[in-house]
Amino acid sequence: MKQVVLPIDKKSLFLNILNDNERGHTATVSTPIKQGNSVNEKLMRINQIPKKINFDLKPLLIDELIKNSKSKIKINNVFIFNKIAVNGKTIENGEVFYCMYIKEEVDPTKAQFGRIKLHYPLSLKYEDDDIAIDNKFIMKLISKNVFDYAFIVNSFEYDFDSGILNFNVTIIGENGIPYSKVFINNKGTGNKFNSIFNEFAESYDMEIISLRNKYGQEIGPNNYLDYMERSKEKAMLEAEQYIKKECQNNITNVSSLYPYSLYDFECRKGQETKYYLVFYTTSNIEYFNISSKKLKFINEFMDDVEILIITNALDNLKISSYNINQILSFSKSINSMMFIKE
Repeated sequence: MKQVVLPIDKKSLFLNILNDNERGHTATVSTPIKQGNSVNEKLMRINQIPKKINFDLKPLLIDELIKNSKSKIKINNVFIFNKIAVNGKTIENGEVFYCMYIKEEVDPTKAQFGRIKLHYPLSLKYEDDDIAIDNKFIMKLISKNVFDYAFIVNSFEYDFDSGILNFNVTIIGENGIPYSKVFINNKGTGNKFNSIFNEFAESYDMEIISLRNKYGQEIGPNNYLDYMERSKEKAMLEAEQYIKKECQNNITNVSSLYPYSLYDFECRKGQETKYYLVFYTTSNIEYFNISSKKLKFINEFMDDVEILIITNALDNLKISSYNINQILSFSKSINSMMFIKE
């Protein structure tokens, strides 16, 4: 199978994230191919894709592509796709096309002269006798196929044999998760993801005995989280090694990038994605606390989810693996419930 993988900027295409900022911080819907002396060689490979159209014969489409440009530009190529998939699973999109195009800055008096970008605007919609383009419609279909969770698009993947454009996406939280929970509001390079949020389960009663057996009576409410953080680090490293054996290293520690994610690791097998949730305890009792949001997620993605429970996380770790049906056979207790006045 021959394919082209086109990685795009992390903040350039996402859906179902609530913009809780006063202004700005919307998806940029473009990624530079050439900027100054820098060339994105991977993105340059889009020119190998045979889904180009003769846009010179469609002046109204050109008008649509350049209507928001603030400087003199040239459209170099337009690509349209009517076979769409998300994380390897095809979606039914009828006769509606997804469109992306290459735009070049051609005004020599401007600082941006020579810059070339790949554009894939959400708002792009165009129809004539030959084609019907509606990028927002396609993105809504993709959203529906990931149960309308908040997601970002990591890359486009075009398969030459099937002609399918696959959207490689990462689910980062529930629908409407605030932007400020996902991204740090700053410019420039470096870590753009907000890591100040932490989620520790209310597990003190279950953990304190095993912790004191190992470290003595010095363990208490004042330093409990420090020890649990240490346990988490060891457990996550062990889980990552376990998953690597299944995924040939093609894994992402999603929870380290998005602390409010609904799972911990994702594993790519071809174009398909498998999700791992990791729970850990310093005791030898297999138990875990799980939010209603995560429980909903594993029910909806039950065929693609694996749950790992790590016991004795501080010493002699043991990993047990379960699917959703096995987990639901565990005994249960309700720790908390939210009440909201309608």
